[in-house]
Amino acid sequence: MIILYVLIILIVIVLVGSYAIRRRKRKRALLVVQSASRHDVTLAMAKVSDALKKQKVILTGQTDTTPKLVSDIWGRGVLAFEFSFGKTDLQKNELESLRHWINEVVKKYAKDNNIQSRFEYPVFCVTDIWLYHEELHVDVANVINEPTREYIEDLHKVE
Repeated sequence: MIILYVLIILIVIVLVGSYAIRRRKRKRALLVVQSASRHDVTLAMAKVSDALKKQKVILTGQTDTTPKLVSDIWGRGVLAFEFSFGKTDLQKNELESLRHWINEVVKKYAKDNNIQSRFEYPVFCVTDIWLYHEELHVDVANVINEPTREYIEDLHKVE
């Protein structure tokens, strides 16, 4: 009887240990993917930032193209990032046309750098754009994995 208890305890320890190891590997892999995605999106949005400055949509010197990961809210594996571009004179009714323009800029960046999505969506997709205290904020998704594709589809359902 004692041997049976010891055997059950060993099996439980092995199962818990293997689960912990798999979880750690998955987390590490996700961090690698997030880091690569953050790098690609940051470079694409740097082009947007430069273009916004040239067109005087945002005030020069106030942009911060350091992305914040949005996936903490939406779930693990979603590669969506928030960018804050600083003060702007834009009005709320101008945001939708700016959204389309930004999508074109990042689409061209992806094409020029041969970055592709294996899904029906462009590899970079502006998912939200808004003004907060006269500052321009933009969310951009990097559609390279299934959770991000599902995130985009959920947003389309809400719209």
